[in-house]
Amino acid sequence: MKRRKILIGLTAAFVAILIVALVIAYSLVTESFPQTSGSCTVAGLSADVRIARDAYGVPHIFAERESDAYFAVGYVHAQDRLWQMEMTRRAGMGTLAEVLGEPALKIDKMFRTLGLTAMASRLAANLDAPTRAALESYARGVNAYIASHRGAYPVEFDMLGIEPQPWTVEQSLLLSRLMAWELNYSRWVDLLQAELVHRFGPEKAREVFPHWPAGAPPIIDAKGKSLPPEKAFGELIQADRDFRSLFGPAPAGTGSNAWVVSGSKSSTGKPILANDPHLILMTPGRWYELHVSAPGLDVSGTTLPGIPFVVIGRNDRIAWGVTNAMLDDDDFYIEQVDSVEHPTRYLFNGTWRPIEERVDTIIVKGSLPVLLTVYRTHRGPIINRMEPMAAFATSPVSMRWVGHELTDEAGAFYGIDHAGSWDEFRTALRRFGAPAQNFVYADVDGNIGYVTGGKIPLRPERGATLPYPGTTDADDWKGFVPFDQNPHLLNPASGFIATANSQITNEAYPYHLSNHYEPPWRAMRLNEVLSAQPMFSVEDMQRLQNDLFSVQARELVPIFVHAFDSAGTRTPAIDAVLTYWRNWNFEMTTEDVSTTIFQSTVDHLIDDTFRDEMGDRLMALYDTLAATPLTVITDMVRKGTSEWFDDIRTPAVETRDDIIRRSVSDAIAELTQRCGPDMKEWRWGRLHQVKFSHVFGAQPLLDKIFSPGPYPVGGAQSTVNVEQYFLSEPYASVVGPSTRQIFDLSDRDNTRSVTPPGQSGQVFSAHYSDQIPLWLHGMYRSVPMSRPAIEASCTDVLLLHPDR
Repeated sequence: MKRRKILIGLTAAFVAILIVALVIAYSLVTESFPQTSGSCTVAGLSADVRIARDAYGVPHIFAERESDAYFAVGYVHAQDRLWQMEMTRRAGMGTLAEVLGEPALKIDKMFRTLGLTAMASRLAANLDAPTRAALESYARGVNAYIASHRGAYPVEFDMLGIEPQPWTVEQSLLLSRLMAWELNYSRWVDLLQAELVHRFGPEKAREVFPHWPAGAPPIIDAKGKSLPPEKAFGELIQADRDFRSLFGPAPAGTGSNAWVVSGSKSSTGKPILANDPHLILMTPGRWYELHVSAPGLDVSGTTLPGIPFVVIGRNDRIAWGVTNAMLDDDDFYIEQVDSVEHPTRYLFNGTWRPIEERVDTIIVKGSLPVLLTVYRTHRGPIINRMEPMAAFATSPVSMRWVGHELTDEAGAFYGIDHAGSWDEFRTALRRFGAPAQNFVYADVDGNIGYVTGGKIPLRPERGATLPYPGTTDADDWKGFVPFDQNPHLLNPASGFIATANSQITNEAYPYHLSNHYEPPWRAMRLNEVLSAQPMFSVEDMQRLQNDLFSVQARELVPIFVHAFDSAGTRTPAIDAVLTYWRNWNFEMTTEDVSTTIFQSTVDHLIDDTFRDEMGDRLMALYDTLAATPLTVITDMVRKGTSEWFDDIRTPAVETRDDIIRRSVSDAIAELTQRCGPDMKEWRWGRLHQVKFSHVFGAQPLLDKIFSPGPYPVGGAQSTVNVEQYFLSEPYASVVGPSTRQIFDLSDRDNTRSVTPPGQSGQVFSAHYSDQIPLWLHGMYRSVPMSRPAIEASCTDVLLLHPDR
């Protein structure tokens, strides 16, 4: 009895201690939650600011002066996303290893080699007065929050034992250039194409290059070189993959949708514009929604934490959306140097030029500092020298990138946020350089338009841009396309404009843009739907953003079925698969079985076609191009013949249909192992799921706390509602609509929006993941802009008073 009492007492004591520990832990976590109601005094304001938050924590900021408005944007960004801002600026500055240790060292080496910090200083010196004033006000707002909340920062700071440093104008510009690097798709393509040509020769390699299929709709109707061996690019590729794995920025090949219909095709009589950028789905999300109003400024939409300007949104006159233009905006040059081990000069046009050299010191948590030597030519940094003591057998490779040009994206978005017409919109975009974007436009006067925003390199020739010999200026850029000659379009006769990372123009356009476009299926589906229907409502746009119809499946399934016409004896499982496909409507819902079999078959078809020749390492790199293998295999199947179909490991010469039949059998075997023998249980959402991963998600226990999910999702790479996964990790969706925005130009109070996972970056906040259910079910929030509608819909109001 005594022992039992002791056990009961010990158990009770343990429970009590656990409860106390949980209460203390919860208190430590929640003490950093932002004040969202009442009033507080803040140093740095010149007048009162009113911040009204809706039921999802999205702020509406009302200020008497524009400077106070941008101050308040900085303040609310810091309230909700301070940890995210700290980590992204550390990434761009190359100081992650200070807090994360050796695993982040390669990332730091990459960004210090790229020189983004120095680039941000150059950009800051080039700002005009209004843009600088806005960025300075924003930085003051961030810093006012940091200074007034010491000891009450988000829990991630405590877990790593660090505190945020003051924010600067340069760091906002650094984040802008970091986004340019994340969306720079061409560097992956150029480097991988180089290795493919090196391995297989130009003709065979060209079959598996990214391209835009003949007959697919563009937005506007309108050569092999000497190659280094693969080792030259290994450090850059691996460092970039580490960065994307840790922070979840866009991988190569992510896309977006943006379209607009004119008033003649709108049930409201005014244009309707829709945009859903596709990025890695993570926690916190990439976007922060807000509405900010001051004399001369009234703009609502999505911002990037760390930058005060609305990137996708509307004001009282215009609306705009963006998708990645997929421009080829960098090139690589193989330099001839005087010493492979420690180069000091490089040969250019018959003259030896000095190589710029800089020695950098990287602080590494838990280890000794690491020295990094960075080399540069007139074209840019040497990208294969990120290991200072490495002995390279290949020549140095320099990189020319538009992101190293003196451009003014901050000024561009400041101008766009204030623009009231098509001409003012285009004038603002003259400042925009990188990352090149497809800008879709609408205004209250009924105009719709399109502009390629970004600097387009003038190259000596068109075509695939493989690494060039660097000893002469023959392959150097000859400047940039004049902005007035960038592709643009105003009020087309069709009554709509659709972009989906699609080919921008036809071959009549005189300049090289890219060969790196995304697959055509989203563009085809958008054009089909927008052409077929005479009139569209906002609700129609919602349905189209959530559309799960696969044009790719419509093209391939008849060929897959036909491949069995000449086959011998078929198994019952094969007959069941063919029956599913013959009765499929090509809608990729979570409950659909045909989708599961189709996606597995396509995955195995890619593997069965390419792995025998590419091998595991090159196949893994090819997978990083995301949707490119899908485009290539689809075109090969439609064409019917290719050397790639033959499996070189067998004595027979396999045909397309042989590989299709093998891949279907492989898919059946895989799905039987994963889901059991009952084919009715092979529902797509059972395998295809998404998790919004946090940086701390690498630790299993922390992953359960910080990373919402997994959740079943429909769609795939080929649907308008993209849910993309990689062959290396089927079927975990990692890329999807990072926000969905719909702007009704007839009604300032009829914007529809959803931005997962939630507005707050603070775990346990009510707004940490509260938009995920809306997003999963194709639902939206209403975002008003008029003062009466805002006051009626908002639940919390915070008054910021100046400290006088």
